[in-house]
Amino acid sequence: LKCLSARVSWTGTRGPLAGTVPRVASMLAIEVRAAAFFAVTLQRACNNSFIEWAKGDSATAKYTVSSVIFVAQTVCVLVGWSLAYSGGGTTDFKKCLDPTIVKKFAAIGMIYAMGDIFEMESVNYIDSSTYTVLSQSKLIMTALLMWALDGTKQNLMQWFILFTTSSGMLEYVLVGKAKGGGGMTISSFGVGLALVKVVISCYVAVLNQKALKKDTNPFPVQFSALKVSWAITSLVYMIVKDGFMGNWDLFGEWSSRTVVLVFAGFILKTLFNQYLLKVLDAIWKNISEAVGVILVYFAKVV
Repeated sequence: LKCLSARVSWTGTRGPLAGTVPRVASMLAIEVRAAAFFAVTLQRACNNSFIEWAKGDSATAKYTVSSVIFVAQTVCVLVGWSLAYSGGGTTDFKKCLDPTIVKKFAAIGMIYAMGDIFEMESVNYIDSSTYTVLSQSKLIMTALLMWALDGTKQNLMQWFILFTTSSGMLEYVLVGKAKGGGGMTISSFGVGLALVKVVISCYVAVLNQKALKKDTNPFPVQFSALKVSWAITSLVYMIVKDGFMGNWDLFGEWSSRTVVLVFAGFILKTLFNQYLLKVLDAIWKNISEAVGVILVYFAKVV
């Protein structure tokens, strides 16, 4: 690309390679966005199944929900620091420890942590298909929040597509579940937790999208700053819930499935989600999750 850039600047707009660099950069940008979209779609479709699978044969998880979230977010902080150092050396690594940058993402990280908590707790009471059905309100809610908080409006055709996609995915899961002969696991408490998670997820995604796009620091720096408050909030929740309100068995019983859940279910999810918000927006993130309903269908129903 440097050679192309030099050639274009030498020959001017009439040169044989004039405009090549912008076209190549544009193609690369599209490929990166497409890859991020695909990664979020695939991971999100499997995420709730990972949570359900990690429980094993038990009705509820033997590991503590708080410990899974805390360990996952702590590892994410380390991953962010490593990416920052490998990409920008000590300069970017020092930015990860800058209190100003950490404070900028502190509130967002705390809200994300609460969303994780509600999601993990809800899947102890409802199955992944039920959770997916309840999540279909995300597209409409996110569009409304982007309008209210960010001033981003959708035209009539975009609203039509959002409503059609949401309705189609909802019908797809419900009809597929009925044909599969399996009833959906529904608990009023679990449904309440899942709905709160949906509201939190939509709200914080819009806030985070604005923060990521306005902040000029490299993505690894932003990622690690967000994860610091996320991990701290998870630690506080673990100490309060499983410490003061429990028997101080902070981690419960971990197994190999729990480790898989931490890495494949949470670390990959947060990396993919944050990058998609960086290169696209909150609506595209939720569209990718809606497309992932098809994968949930094949995993749970067929």
